[in-house]
Amino acid sequence: LVTGEDRSSLLIRGKPGEGPPRLPDGRMVMVGPAHGSPYRFITLAQPWFEPPNLLPYFGAVVLVIAGMGSILAAHLAAPLRRLRRVVERFGQGDLMARAGSRRRDEIGELSRAFDEMAERIEVLLSAERRLLQDVSHELRSPLARLGFAVEIGRSGGDPNAAFDRIKREVDRLSGLVDELLELTSAEGDPLARVVEPVRLDELLRDLADDCSLEARAKGCRVVLQEDGPASALGDRELLRRAVENVLRNAIRHAPEGSAVEVELRLQADRATISVRDRGTGVPEGSLEAIFDPFYRVDDDRSRASGGVGLGLSIARRAVELHRGTIGASNARPGLLVAIELPVGADGPA
Repeated sequence: LVTGEDRSSLLIRGKPGEGPPRLPDGRMVMVGPAHGSPYRFITLAQPWFEPPNLLPYFGAVVLVIAGMGSILAAHLAAPLRRLRRVVERFGQGDLMARAGSRRRDEIGELSRAFDEMAERIEVLLSAERRLLQDVSHELRSPLARLGFAVEIGRSGGDPNAAFDRIKREVDRLSGLVDELLELTSAEGDPLARVVEPVRLDELLRDLADDCSLEARAKGCRVVLQEDGPASALGDRELLRRAVENVLRNAIRHAPEGSAVEVELRLQADRATISVRDRGTGVPEGSLEAIFDPFYRVDDDRSRASGGVGLGLSIARRAVELHRGTIGASNARPGLLVAIELPVGADGPA
């Protein structure tokens, strides 16, 4: 108005969202119409504060996040790379490879889970190798005796004696195969087992009746004592097989005229089944080993009685599958084998 300069450009409003137009010196131009007049009021205002430029801050935040991400990635990737190398070593046959992590996060839990798995696989593979070696040894002897008996029969010797020898060795091989099948069944798929409440007192009465004939043939008897009814959740056939193997083992080594004592004792949430014979027992150093496959304290006695050293091993595996324990001790005289199982509704499923 003073200089006559054309300032009509100030009448142009800014684009929506950009706020009032600004002059080069930063002042804001605000235009408003005058009511009832063709004129407009133009106000130039200096803002009290300017909005900060956030771009540098955003850049700094991005750099910090990138740095922390790199540190976190290195913190996570290093143990994963170590675990990968351990898994590769284990897969290549190094069964002693272990992660040994002390971390308390998920990677540490994964490493410890791998170590537990590797330990179990090592034990199973070692046991399988020992079992194959033992089976090979056990099969070699009766097969050699079969060949010897056949040669005797061919050479014109006593054919009856040769046939008797062949029959004994065939029976021994059949028994070995049967017990190997039982051991394989005890190691089978847990999902294939039938889990149900099993009355231990009824199970023991049935076994005592079934084994009485064998006991009378040996010149001994089976005596059963029980505290009362007791139930355990589990596979009835596996439990029966475990107790039956222990009981038949006791009958096999019981002296003539003696009693094989079977007891069922209840205490809180546990049931203890004990089987005792009046035989010679076993050396103290063999009390744990008698539960290993094919272990025999006296080869000649075991062979004469028909045992191949798998009965107690099958019993131990069946009891362990039911989260129980089995152990042996010298009762002087005789051997006492005790099976402890959880009972009641909270038993093993």
